[in-house]
Amino acid sequence: MADSVLDTTLKDLYRDGEGEDPSILSQSVRYAYQSPNVLFHDPDSLGRLYLQLIPQWFAFVAGAMPLVMFDLDHAKGGTQSHRDDAYRTFEQLTYTQRPQLVFVEQPSDIKLPVGAKIAVLNPMDCLLTLPHTVNPDAHYDLLSKRSLALSHLPSPASAVIDTILRAGEVYENRALEAEVDRMMEAVHARACPFPFVAKVPQSLSGEGVFLIRDELERQHAVQVLKRELKRWLTLMQQSKAQMLGTSIVLQELIIGENVALAFFVTRKGRAIFSSCCQQLVDPHGRWEGGSISYAEQDRYQAKFARILEQLGNYMHRKGYYGPVGADGITDEEGRQFIIDMNVRVIGSHPLGYLKTHFSVERGLNEAVVLFPLFLDCRREAFEKIFEQQFQAGTIIAPAWCHDKEGTTSITTIIVAAEDKANFSFFGTGYVVVMMGATCGTSASHVTADIH
Repeated sequence: MADSVLDTTLKDLYRDGEGEDPSILSQSVRYAYQSPNVLFHDPDSLGRLYLQLIPQWFAFVAGAMPLVMFDLDHAKGGTQSHRDDAYRTFEQLTYTQRPQLVFVEQPSDIKLPVGAKIAVLNPMDCLLTLPHTVNPDAHYDLLSKRSLALSHLPSPASAVIDTILRAGEVYENRALEAEVDRMMEAVHARACPFPFVAKVPQSLSGEGVFLIRDELERQHAVQVLKRELKRWLTLMQQSKAQMLGTSIVLQELIIGENVALAFFVTRKGRAIFSSCCQQLVDPHGRWEGGSISYAEQDRYQAKFARILEQLGNYMHRKGYYGPVGADGITDEEGRQFIIDMNVRVIGSHPLGYLKTHFSVERGLNEAVVLFPLFLDCRREAFEKIFEQQFQAGTIIAPAWCHDKEGTTSITTIIVAAEDKANFSFFGTGYVVVMMGATCGTSASHVTADIH
């Protein structure tokens, strides 16, 4: 299997002469986050997705830093297959760029060297006793769709509906029902015509986004949001801090080219461009991957230079430095808007860092990342089918996790080709059809349009 060499890593960027070198990049699972549109609710699958697959994937660009991951399946007394999955993933990288894996069973097991700090994807309550590179409250605020809507950044026209209930106070069920009805009234009585967007303030991969294009979609959003709002308000009663996660954001739907910008903000506020990728989303707005055209990156960097400068300055004022993703859109009049900010590593970050590996060294000018793929086979079977492509470095698996029994898999795959025309043979359809014929897959990416 060919070693993958990244153009740069987060370790390199953190050490860009403008900031400290954080010692840990860890995955977050809670603070106050919402996923009303999550694809599945099975606890075991969710655990493997959020504690193994996503940490591997996002840490693929970390570099030679310690990476803390949480154990699954009581590793001390049982199987450690998830550890093997992680080690095998990072063995695809050249040795000097591999994260240094540290597995723990619980947050209290994390031991930091003197002077070390942690860099997290999302702040978590259980990590608050550890020193962070960025203040967790500031980081959490930057991740909020509510904060973007209230910022002075160029974003679509939005309305924010906050709860008027207070955290830490106990309310009768009747009061909770009345508050849910009050907050949902704006969705029912939305003044502007279809289409529009309803968002919860803290979510991942479009799992808290509702595209509302007609009355049926409005009623679906109302049904889901009413149920989830009551649950969030109930949880808020147990919190001593006002949770601004209990809000709804209603936003104008901008029609135009929707792209994912990946960049790094240094400690002095300089935004270092990494990539601009096309988004792959399902009909409900859930993120399923992204594609990159390496020949277009210089044009995109120039096109979004002003917005990147604004975002870098905004992050700097808020005290943040580190990796950032932002969803940008250009409307029919050429105006640019930020429709979402993911102040962390994003799923398309690896594509930008693989430019030399794919485009310069192999002449592969197009690449796509697909997430998530559910396969009815083990990793060994998949790698045997695509042995030639793995050896040539045209397929990379930046994350992989087997199920508890070790018979099926959840994975993320990066595939590259010479040009978009070649993806008709070697790309989205090719990978999924071949896996379906040999391993079996429940992935929906076969219909994704990467052109």
